[in-house]
Amino acid sequence: MNLGDFHLPRRGFLLAPLAAAAAVTFGPRRAAAQEKATLLAKAVERVPEAPDDAAWEGADVLPVPLAPQVVVKPRLYEAGVTAVTVRALYDADRLALLFEWEDPRANTELAGVADFRDAVAVEFPADPTAGIPYFAMGEPGKPVTIYQWKADWQFSRDHDVTQRHPDMIDDWYPFSGRPAGEIAGLGDYAEDRIYLTSAAVGSLLSDIGLQARTPVEKLQAEGFGTLTPVEVSGQDGAGTAAAAADGRWRVVISVPRQQPGFTFAPGMTLPMAFALWDGARAERGGEKAVSTWYFVSLERPVGNAIYWAPIVAAAGVLAAQLGGLRVLKRRAQGKRSGGDEGQG
Repeated sequence: MNLGDFHLPRRGFLLAPLAAAAAVTFGPRRAAAQEKATLLAKAVERVPEAPDDAAWEGADVLPVPLAPQVVVKPRLYEAGVTAVTVRALYDADRLALLFEWEDPRANTELAGVADFRDAVAVEFPADPTAGIPYFAMGEPGKPVTIYQWKADWQFSRDHDVTQRHPDMIDDWYPFSGRPAGEIAGLGDYAEDRIYLTSAAVGSLLSDIGLQARTPVEKLQAEGFGTLTPVEVSGQDGAGTAAAAADGRWRVVISVPRQQPGFTFAPGMTLPMAFALWDGARAERGGEKAVSTWYFVSLERPVGNAIYWAPIVAAAGVLAAQLGGLRVLKRRAQGKRSGGDEGQG
């Protein structure tokens, strides 16, 4: 048996890595962020601020069932909202979430003691490295961060009780800046808040400056009864909503990827839970519809290199194999020449 008998098998052996490289390059490809995430946030140049932005059409969709909060009092035994859909997109700085749910009546005013707002919130661990906390408001030693959109902060922050009751009689405060006979509004006490008890003690619910800047409040908790607003300087949430004229709320909440305890980086998976309040059913505080933990991942951006690198590698393998074939051929020719000289 001469060397020529090994020519095809040897060439097939040398070309096998090239075939494998081609299969990797042109065969089926797994998702870039294929983890245990249920919702995959895609990268965009800039996260959309409006709920009707066309960018949301290409976002992943997560249907989330909701259940009444029955863990602690005050319990809710029948929730007004039983499901919400969530979409997610992110850019270099922020993660944006689009919430959509059915609500035949929009509740956006708090002009009376019997008025309650519509609201939606997202919750995630303040420090994911410490482990996953209890989904309902966290637990001691494992705090959660919460961003809550409030309908009244967006649509009726300038609404006052006098608009609900225009003929009401009220005391006149001479230091309000209003002439006698006119009732002072919240905006008249922007500098001197002595007559606004809530604002005087620093409650964000009366901070008209913050509410004018964003309808989203940032809070933290380590269990039920510990919910605490973050200081004004740390209120970094943003959002907006399309009015529920068609019986459906569409709300955007965006949060910084850089949080005090961690950075939400591409490829990372973060537990998230959601909650909704239906003002028409007098839901407020702990009376809400909630979800358990879901997982949101930031998709790793796929650049051109991921497509060109395998092709370049395959070309390198091909060059190496062809070079090896040439060496083998020269050796075979040399042996044949040596054999011919010996026979002569």
